[in-house]
Amino acid sequence: MPSRAAAAGLLAAALALAACAAPGPAPEPAPVPPADLAARLPEDAAGFRRGAVLPLPQRPEGREAAYATRGRHAAGALVALDRAEGGPVPTGAAASAVAAALEAMLAEALQAPGHRQQRESGRLTLPEGGAPGLACAETTGLYGRERVQGLLCAGGVGGGLLRLRVTMPRTAPPPADPRAFAAAILAALRGS
Repeated sequence: MPSRAAAAGLLAAALALAACAAPGPAPEPAPVPPADLAARLPEDAAGFRRGAVLPLPQRPEGREAAYATRGRHAAGALVALDRAEGGPVPTGAAASAVAAALEAMLAEALQAPGHRQQRESGRLTLPEGGAPGLACAETTGLYGRERVQGLLCAGGVGGGLLRLRVTMPRTAPPPADPRAFAAAILAALRGS
């Protein structure tokens, strides 16, 4: 029969071995350059058609693409892909860089020039029913006399930062589904 010291040593060794075998969180993959992510953007997403993919004016390594629907009451969207200043951004909606990006977009929307008045009307994560990939804020307001609604989203994708903005007239029926558009863009960038 082993001594207490020997039994304690065996128990410690077994626990150390179990700790080595226990799966931990999967490491984040290597960051994907924004230009490579932009190549994944679909031409069509939830009724929106993509325009040209261009470098970001203030950060040439980043990329942005404008999307729009067709019709009398059209919706417009802008998708921007960039690196975060603090290093790689974890995938999903929970990173502090994602929260900061969403707050900056929301502040910009709420402090628009006098003929544009917007207010936040709700918060959500997308996709609904899946792994949260985007932290979003919905907005409503006026552009001159035109009643508008919007969706602002940010998320970590490929080690970088995805910013997405949709604006459209508030009509019945609406010209597009901004949530479906955001989910389609996220799915394309994730490669799913």
